[in-house]
Amino acid sequence: MEDKFLVSKSTVVTTDYTNDVLRNAAKILIRDIDAVVSADGDQNEIQLVIDDQAPADEQFKVSLNDASHLIVSSGTARGVMYGALAISRDALKVDDFWFWLDKEPERVPYVTISNLDDIKLPDFRVKYRGWFVNDELLLNEWDYRESTDNVWQMIYETLLRCGGNVIIPGTGQTSQNHQGTAAKMGLILTHHHAEPLGAEMFSRVYPDLDASYFKHPDLFKKLWQDSIDEQKDSDVIWALGFRGQGDRPFWLDDDHEYTLADRAKVINDVIKIQYDMVKKAVPDAVCTINIYGELTALYNAGLLDIPNDVIQIWADNGYGRMVSRRQGNDDPRSDVLSGSDPKLSQGIYYHVAFHDLQASNFLSMLQIAPHEVADELEKVHEAGMDDFVLCNTGNIKPNVLFLRLVEQTWRSDFKVKSNAEILSEYVETYYQTNQEKIAALYQDYFDCILNYGKFADQKAGDEFYTYTLRKIVATWIAQRDKLPEMEWLTGNKKFIGELSMIDQLISDHVEPFEKLVHKIKALIEELPDDDSSRLYNDLWLSVAVHAYPIKALKLTIDSFDAFFADTEDFYANSFLLASEAAQTLNKVLLAWQNNPSKKWVRFYDNDCYTNISLTINVLGTLTNYVRIIGDGPDEDQWEREYLMDKSDAKIMLLSNTHKAYDDREMAIRLQGRFGGNQAK
Repeated sequence: MEDKFLVSKSTVVTTDYTNDVLRNAAKILIRDIDAVVSADGDQNEIQLVIDDQAPADEQFKVSLNDASHLIVSSGTARGVMYGALAISRDALKVDDFWFWLDKEPERVPYVTISNLDDIKLPDFRVKYRGWFVNDELLLNEWDYRESTDNVWQMIYETLLRCGGNVIIPGTGQTSQNHQGTAAKMGLILTHHHAEPLGAEMFSRVYPDLDASYFKHPDLFKKLWQDSIDEQKDSDVIWALGFRGQGDRPFWLDDDHEYTLADRAKVINDVIKIQYDMVKKAVPDAVCTINIYGELTALYNAGLLDIPNDVIQIWADNGYGRMVSRRQGNDDPRSDVLSGSDPKLSQGIYYHVAFHDLQASNFLSMLQIAPHEVADELEKVHEAGMDDFVLCNTGNIKPNVLFLRLVEQTWRSDFKVKSNAEILSEYVETYYQTNQEKIAALYQDYFDCILNYGKFADQKAGDEFYTYTLRKIVATWIAQRDKLPEMEWLTGNKKFIGELSMIDQLISDHVEPFEKLVHKIKALIEELPDDDSSRLYNDLWLSVAVHAYPIKALKLTIDSFDAFFADTEDFYANSFLLASEAAQTLNKVLLAWQNNPSKKWVRFYDNDCYTNISLTINVLGTLTNYVRIIGDGPDEDQWEREYLMDKSDAKIMLLSNTHKAYDDREMAIRLQGRFGGNQAK
């Protein structure tokens, strides 16, 4: 019997094209065959089929009927999808993250498929493995091939290539818009912890009513039932719970007074109602509940009544550690893993991207060293809390290194490796040249990150610099005595003390980042085009949104110090420092705009969290504020004092001979006047 199959341009893929999942599997395999093989051969066929006699699980089988017919079969459509992707990966050598890292497969005349028993689903130790594509603001505004639908198709495909089977395809309305297409790829749907059962928000449906369960229980129940009816024929893991109109406690949207026991009673009643509603519609339904945010305190107080067959999902703190997250200024860091219970089914919700308006990573690669992530996820496994692992991906592209690592932790053969081993393996997979130098640059990235607290995981992501900078400018101009909502970092210090503390935190990290900028830009110039573009997009852009904003933050604090200094030319000095801060931040925008890959040039356009462009505008406001005070309301005194010849400056036949220079032009001219240095 033949044990080899030759893939050529003459190979066709057949399936039941009325089945959405099989049709998508065939579409992917046809695309990849077309991308890889270049020569014609004998007519043959790859058949993707559901085998009604096989177990209804995710396993698949690749077999040969004869030399002309390769069969990929499974008891489920998802299993067939995994089989098609396994051929793509193992035989055609298409990398799981090819789309996000622009790693095109090698083009060859033919591909021979043999050793069919080796093409199989990995042995996973995690049953439910998935992604929550959250804070997906960059993805939503990036039109790959003129359509965001194409972007989401690639997200689903990548998750399936990694062996994932569960997805929350976005947040709020985005998730509802994409659930159908995710299901057509074979993925199990589940729900945001702030959107139990995937139901619409009460205030969106009933905007004129108070979002009060106390007042309108029947309307809430109708929303839940409508959502169940809409999804009951799909493959769904049902998230139970009750929260407010967004990612917040329900009692914040209700004018009814609730004691702690009252809050627990409402949530327990809701969980029981939702559980019964789901089980009535889908008797074998899998349900979860997120012990997250405000539910943690109720759980720890022993006030929650959760059915035993509901998977309890616990979250990390957004910084890679399995402790409770900081909320506002409250950071109890309650240990999560100590709550493991072998009698229960438990899982985790783990972030490689996070958004807390404080110090998290939105634009950049996670700032926690990959070994620390691997070690923490291994502890989760040892605690028996990985029946369900959902990873918050953010916008995916900045975090391929970590998404790939998380995918590896799903497998039974996973072993924790050192940082050097993880980075070397990653670099050897995706770069063809200068691998040691490139791996060293990745390590430098993690070494440059600043710790803002006493714990090892308290490392600053890209949001730290801009959120802090904007608050400094607002506090300075408004002449307030304290930064708003910064007690989590600065405690009870007043503004001057806060600035001093922040300055001490960041000062030792500005120069290391500047050195890394020079090293990585120099290597990018030396590398072949493919490696250069990949390093630019996968590492350099993460470095840029740390290196330039941290320097801008330092310059802003220096500008404040200069403004109040008892020295000559102090206002001009402050003005130049603020202007330099804005121009430093502008280098991030230039890095995005000058991307060597046209595919990714517009990817960061909708940066509305870290918001580099807004921060530049805020610095523009500060620059003009300083100038009006120092240069006068007509903005012409500095020209006479610093730029005009002394003989002309003292003659006042005309008050001025041209319009006042704008702030940018004035900064350029003053820098020229002072030889590129600030005024002394």
